[in-house]
Amino acid sequence: MIARIKTISFGASIAAMLITLVLLLGNVEFYGLLSAYIFLVLWSLDNVFLWCIDDDFGIASQLTIKKDAPKAIRFLGLIFVCFTLYIGLKGLIEHVST
Repeated sequence: MIARIKTISFGASIAAMLITLVLLLGNVEFYGLLSAYIFLVLWSLDNVFLWCIDDDFGIASQLTIKKDAPKAIRFLGLIFVCFTLYIGLKGLIEHVST
């Protein structure tokens, strides 16, 4: 069940990123930026979910925080992910309201 949720969440994040690239390459700046914020939110929520179930989560393409890492390192990774979530939500709200 958890593996299926992880797969769906990862797929949604990749789909949002691909939509962002297509829209930005197509000079549709408003919706391209909107989908970039949606990608940030989905990616952050995916990592928060992985942190909550005590699984490995990545905060960069080459940096994965393992499930057996010290709690301080895992907590710092969660703070980074929450900061990214804040940036994504703030940008999403500001972008939609204008």
